[in-house]
Amino acid sequence: MLETSTVKTDILISRWDEDQTKWVIGKGYADPQPRHFAMFGIEPYLVTTHEDCNLLTHNGWGALLGGVAGTTIATKFSGTAGRIGVGTVATAATAADTALGGDTGGSSTTSYYQLVSGAPTINTSIAPATLTFAATFGTSVANFAWAEFGIDNYTASSVTTTSTGSVFINHGISAQGTKVSGQTWNITATLNFGYPSNAGVVS
Repeated sequence: MLETSTVKTDILISRWDEDQTKWVIGKGYADPQPRHFAMFGIEPYLVTTHEDCNLLTHNGWGALLGGVAGTTIATKFSGTAGRIGVGTVATAATAADTALGGDTGGSSTTSYYQLVSGAPTINTSIAPATLTFAATFGTSVANFAWAEFGIDNYTASSVTTTSTGSVFINHGISAQGTKVSGQTWNITATLNFGYPSNAGVVS
């Protein structure tokens, strides 16, 4: 008897252009979040979703299984620990990945990891249960072509992962266009388990 379970991640990206962002900043919100745009009834100029575009890394599986039986990770995901990273490399993700393909260790033009906007949300009222992360990329960061994404548990935004203590749990390839200076983009990644994998589509 063979039983399989796969991870499935859907991402949703909402985008506000430079004029929309400047308007909200002018109202006193220096680093606008989606809720600030919503306060003034400002809709994103573009919203895209990409379904089933991700894999869980070996380190990600280790972190999950360690929480069930074994050693838990030193830094659990929370409102102050956890980042969504985006990068420019569209090479197929592998389970052995420990960072974004665009993560060169220092360049801000090929990768950026943004601290989450709040604690990840666990929803057990649906089957299978989901784990959702969200992060907002402000006007001066991640201004390049978004081709990939991943999540780790580090505690500060930066252009690279860290070699000590951080766990890169997943890696997905998804062409989302180019973010330019002055724009605000928000990414929401929802992980769940139990669905069969497929190629996924961008809509």
